[in-house]
Amino acid sequence: MFTTVADTMRDRLCKLPQDEREEIEEASSILRKVRATRDHKLLPLTVIREEASDSC
Repeated sequence: MFTTVADTMRDRLCKLPQDEREEIEEASSILRKVRATRDHKLLPLTVIREEASDSC
């Protein structure tokens, strides 16, 4: 069943004008990136600054 859906989507994409296909491909790429990072938790990071020396 999934292959039928995928084939239908591919056929419909092929019938679209080139600029619309490119927009859909770009949006798909962005969505994949968002989904890939959605559940990742960022670690709390602390900035450690080097003390300025008085030699200047």
